[in-house]
Amino acid sequence: MSVFERFDHVSIGVKDIEKAKKLFCQVLGGEPLRDVGTSPEGFDWFTFNLGGKKMELVSPHKAGEGGVGRYIEKYGEGYHHISISVKDLKEAIAHFEANGVRVLSPNFDRSTWRHCYLHPADTFGALIQVFEENEKTLEDAE
Repeated sequence: MSVFERFDHVSIGVKDIEKAKKLFCQVLGGEPLRDVGTSPEGFDWFTFNLGGKKMELVSPHKAGEGGVGRYIEKYGEGYHHISISVKDLKEAIAHFEANGVRVLSPNFDRSTWRHCYLHPADTFGALIQVFEENEKTLEDAE
């Protein structure tokens, strides 16, 4: 039985979000979604459907700063993370840790966005964002 509920999106880290939006939406035919914004963690995000699947662009406010900025500085532009929902984030974290998977940056600050990441060294190099499903995340999935 899987701890995960629903695959949400693939995220791509970019330096210039406007240039990336042009490529993914105007050139490749992506359809913008309403889930866009600015994070207090120092980055902007933009979501779109591409080939029937949700994608996300993330771009730091300042190069080299914040989690997204440091990631792009270290690894370059491209794949950033996949995002998957769980029913209960605290239970999921306990499950991951009990199975030797390190959890990074658990955040319970907002009731509408509780999330963490799984350490890429424990997930074959893939950064995996895990978030607690709720009405807002389901609404943003459409």
